[in-house]
Amino acid sequence: MGKNPVLKFVCLLLLILLVIPFSNARAGSAEEIIGHEVLYFTLPSTEDRAINYLDEYYGKHYLIMTFFPAAFTPV
Repeated sequence: MGKNPVLKFVCLLLLILLVIPFSNARAGSAEEIIGHEVLYFTLPSTEDRAINYLDEYYGKHYLIMTFFPAAFTPV
C-alpha cells in the first residue's frame, strides 16, 4: 500500500523544521516601514482605475486605507 504513514509524517516534520529558519531569516532582514511616511505608491481602486497617492491626495486630504481580503469574491 506504500510507505509507512509514520515515516511520511516524520519526513514532513523534518522538511518543515528545515524551512522555518530560512523563512525567519528573510523576515528579520526586512526594513521597518511602519510609522514612516510613504508618498510614492499607486493602488487599484474599486472603480477599476489606478489611484496615485502623491498626485491625487498628498497635501489635499487625509488618507485611510482599508483592505478586505476576498471581499468581492463568492465564499
